[in-house]
Amino acid sequence: MKKMILGALFISLAVPALAEPPTLESKEKYEKDSQQICYQKWNKRGELDRRMYNHCMEGQSDGYKDVKNLHQYVDQSFYSNTAFPYCRDRWTKRGVANTRMMAHCLNKELEGIKDVMYYRKQYGEDQVNKIVGQAIAKFKSWNMAAYKVKRHFE
Repeated sequence: MKKMILGALFISLAVPALAEPPTLESKEKYEKDSQQICYQKWNKRGELDRRMYNHCMEGQSDGYKDVKNLHQYVDQSFYSNTAFPYCRDRWTKRGVANTRMMAHCLNKELEGIKDVMYYRKQYGEDQVNKIVGQAIAKFKSWNMAAYKVKRHFE
């Protein structure tokens, strides 16, 4: 039901389709990235704060589970064309992905699309779609698109 509702939004919005939906890296790749992130963050002058490192790794692991769960929307254009690439690129630095922050970003993007759907009902599809189209082109983010629509009607 949720997928149907989210998919219905984009019948009228022109978003170019990708040749192939984006894929997740392997769990092992994300674990290696997590180890690198947590080690760099909690290693001070050659001494690792093991408690904080383990806490960090737990957060990264939870993030991976959330990203994997959110990837259920991969067949939806709002996700595969905009939300996932935006969050992946924003939270991958020098090839190292921060899954905890990617998950947070994807959740914000999902809330953004829900807000856009709400605003379409409140203020009319044509008016909202115009604002959303401009915001997506500029920011590549549903969260920012929802923010721009909200600001427009305040």
